[in-house]
Amino acid sequence: MKLLLPSLLLSIAAFAEEPAADIAPILEKIRKGSPAECVEAIGKLTPGKEERAAKPMAVRLITEADAQARAVIREALGAYKGMVLVQAMKTGLETKGVTDDYRQIAIELLAPEKSEAAVALVVKIAFASEMKAMRESGQKALVAYEDLSIKPTLPYLKAGDQKIASEAVATMKSIGTEAVGKALILFIPDGGEKEILRIVGITNKTRDQVAKALIDMGDKAVPGLLTGLDSPLYVRWSGWCLQQMTGETYATTDRAAWAAWWKRRQAENSGR
Repeated sequence: MKLLLPSLLLSIAAFAEEPAADIAPILEKIRKGSPAECVEAIGKLTPGKEERAAKPMAVRLITEADAQARAVIREALGAYKGMVLVQAMKTGLETKGVTDDYRQIAIELLAPEKSEAAVALVVKIAFASEMKAMRESGQKALVAYEDLSIKPTLPYLKAGDQKIASEAVATMKSIGTEAVGKALILFIPDGGEKEILRIVGITNKTRDQVAKALIDMGDKAVPGLLTGLDSPLYVRWSGWCLQQMTGETYATTDRAAWAAWWKRRQAENSGR
């Protein structure tokens, strides 16, 4: 038995190394082969199983002009899931020569991936692309991610380009959850233009847009606005938003009155 063990281990080691030897020429054809060779090489792989092929495919897709090869590569990439796909698309998006067509494919492939890593890639497309249509596509994907998109989207409210800041506000409004309401409270501080720029790094226009978004969100924004009433920095705008949203005339500083109104409102919503 002792004599058989070393031989058995060598056999297992040789078997384990065999896939690495087989995959090398396949990866080479994916990287540098003709379109037909690339398609043939991908056909030899079990869909979504050979992780080492994901990044070469993602990079090849950037420059591949052949329609059939592009379709095959895209379908093969779509078979990967989780971080394998995310890392592959990250490599592709960071490669020179990326086009908006490629970015759109990335959005579509990453849409099912409900992870912070996937959102981090999409948010860059959503707010950094020069083409409005491309940004809109990315922003639509962010809305579908819901609360996962909040943290990476917030910094764009501080964008030097007012257009981008406004789009970030609109994206947050479209997500429209209670978590969004709570996050946006930090962007309605009291003060003049220079003061709010110093405090949170936004313009007066962005603050106005955030306030309007909170009002439009209705009940989803109320928990955050009630929290804002507790802070001298946010009480004025939080109270004003509540007044505009509800038509009630309670003082902006009357926390108890607003809390009582919210309790009644919740009872109405639940049918009690």
